[in-house]
Amino acid sequence: MKRMKFSRGSASVQLSRGFTLIELMIALVLGLVILAAGMAVYVSSSRSSQVSQMETQLNEDGILALNLIQQQIKQAGYSSQVIPSNGATVMGNYAGLAVRGCDNGFADASLAFDSLSCNSSGGNGSAIAIRYEATADNTVPTSTGLPTNCIGNGINAVTASQAAPAPAPPPGNYALADNRYLVSISSNQPALSCRGAEGSGAVGGLEPLLANVERMQILYGVASRPSRELAAAYDAMRHQIVSYLDATSIDALPTTGVFPDETLDRWGRVLSVRVCLVMRSEQPVRDAPDGGFTYKDCNNADATATDGYLRRTYTTTVLLRNRLIVQ
Repeated sequence: MKRMKFSRGSASVQLSRGFTLIELMIALVLGLVILAAGMAVYVSSSRSSQVSQMETQLNEDGILALNLIQQQIKQAGYSSQVIPSNGATVMGNYAGLAVRGCDNGFADASLAFDSLSCNSSGGNGSAIAIRYEATADNTVPTSTGLPTNCIGNGINAVTASQAAPAPAPPPGNYALADNRYLVSISSNQPALSCRGAEGSGAVGGLEPLLANVERMQILYGVASRPSRELAAAYDAMRHQIVSYLDATSIDALPTTGVFPDETLDRWGRVLSVRVCLVMRSEQPVRDAPDGGFTYKDCNNADATATDGYLRRTYTTTVLLRNRLIVQ
């Protein structure tokens, strides 16, 4: 038997060979680099989209919150007006304080207006009490036609008229809106909340109105002397804002003697209210940067939030138009 011999010169046989270990490792590293770059682009794009959606929601919430508090402050001090024979502008019913505030919240927001006192520290920023004559036109009335407070409960007309001198015929009882606005936090969910008096002297429970309001800071534009709605002519000392003060500074003002009641004398100088709201996103941002998110606080200073939530501040200044003389 003859043995077959294969000549390498005439008929070469090409054998397939695989990657070496080094080539395989290089390919694997390159694949991981490309995958990591793709993931980084995806995460960045996803985060940007989420942040954009949250910023839009923050703007909507902030505008709604400002509109609500603006609407209430504009009504502060409102009263039906009559012009008696002596020519003076007289508040036909309510002639008391329009607003009263605290920098660190009320010690007990359920107390009567004249018994309200302030916390010395803590709280979630400022709180403000707003009073005005409530009617079916400046509130959302109940099904029976009663004017309502900030949480929608009816207010009975049990408050006696404060008009002096009393017009003829003298007005009867009226409904007095007495609403207290503050920020409350429950289960890590902040909200602008309110307690409203119901006309019988009782103050209702605290009810959230708008979510994601984390803090409220209020300054008050004050005149040199208290406003006098009973004055017959304009007085620059009573109707020109000379400074913006916080509630603590107003409580420390020297009295002028215009009103015997010191609280009325001091808070009767308030002609405008500047409100700053710190809004917080409803949920934290996924994969938030380690350095957190920077925003401007109510003092226009840079602040950094490291808990993953977005924050923005929204500010408005509202004139107390019912504290001005009607010519």
